[in-house]
Amino acid sequence: MDNMLKEYIEKLKLVDTVEEYEAFILKLHQMMKQESYKNDIVQNIRNKQKYMVNKFSKESTRENMLKAKENLLIYLDSILCEEYEESSQFIQKEIERYLRNFYFFLEAFREVKPDKRASLTSENLKKIQIENEYDLQHLLYAVIKPLYPDARREVSDDSGVGTVRSDIKILSLNTIIEAKCTRTSTNLKKLTEEIEADIVHYKADYIFFYIYDKEKIIKDRHAFETNFNRSFDRKEVRIIILQPVNM
Repeated sequence: MDNMLKEYIEKLKLVDTVEEYEAFILKLHQMMKQESYKNDIVQNIRNKQKYMVNKFSKESTRENMLKAKENLLIYLDSILCEEYEESSQFIQKEIERYLRNFYFFLEAFREVKPDKRASLTSENLKKIQIENEYDLQHLLYAVIKPLYPDARREVSDDSGVGTVRSDIKILSLNTIIEAKCTRTSTNLKKLTEEIEADIVHYKADYIFFYIYDKEKIIKDRHAFETNFNRSFDRKEVRIIILQPVNM
């Protein structure tokens, strides 16, 4: 819907005569009806589109129309910004939901026994282990790529003070997914410092940290997530923690 509105905004910018304006308004309302825009938006457009007709001066009428055109452009731009923000927020929530459910993929892939007719065997699948961040990154990338084809691995960017490299970056969404896997040598202080440094240096609207805490160094998951799940310098940060259960 936002792409269509964007096209109409560009067309309105080219309008120069009263006749062109009236023809544009007619098509605009037809599009609004077809795309089921909210009644309050349609009514606001009707209010913004109005201009005073001077029966004695075509030039004065045109000047009034041009003023209405500018007001309408401002309003249509504001609608476009709201649509983009809502769309962006929806997509980011979907990414977060998908990452939070990533363990379902791991469970189905590793623990569900293949059909006896399959060439895959449980023994072969059990050989696939997450031992470090590179293993986790590989699996995350494999499941993210079909959803967002423009996702790239190990993307280098200039932070202003040097080059930083993100694990996975979805270019069209300016979103970074960073894989973290705890080791026996990792402590909570070191993990926290790594995350804080990444937040400062990464240039992205959204930064997701997927932490496979295999060593269970995070004792209070709720407090850890609450500390980071917020906005830092206009960057939205989300932490997803997976701690395997050893029975």
